[in-house]
Amino acid sequence: MGKSKYNDNLKLIYVLKIGTNSKGEGMYEFIFSEDETKIEPEKWYWDVVPASNNAEPPESEYVDLVVNFKTKQFSLFCLHESVDREYMHGYHTIHALAYELDDDEMDEDGFDSYENMIDTNIDGNDEPPLLVFHYGMTLKQVSEMLYPRQIILQNNQFVEAEETKIEN
Repeated sequence: MGKSKYNDNLKLIYVLKIGTNSKGEGMYEFIFSEDETKIEPEKWYWDVVPASNNAEPPESEYVDLVVNFKTKQFSLFCLHESVDREYMHGYHTIHALAYELDDDEMDEDGFDSYENMIDTNIDGNDEPPLLVFHYGMTLKQVSEMLYPRQIILQNNQFVEAEETKIEN
């Protein structure tokens, strides 16, 4: 796993979905701060319902590290896209800042099965649990969640590790 002098100090305060690039990769920014309590919710509209089209990322003076990430492995639903709650629900950990969407496990209303988000072995499935990112998680915790998916922190980016091919 990539090393950073900030692994134990930096806390996740915002996950921003940038969009999808021409390769079909989801593009995200994981925004970290050394002081996750130093926020201005009214200024960034974190207290407005819906979060969608209202909640803004913190300004640069509140940000200590932005880690870029792009992937085709999965899609994340980010709290700033929510049409039924405010971003402050993430701050209070009532709702995750971002979580993995599992299209195969959607119920009839389009929501992920809660059991699939927390259970690592449903019906003999050895797949890792769905990714769920909460406010205040350390950079190290986020990195450790992504590591089983062969995603590592490298030069302030989460990158998918290339498979090593062994030739006979």
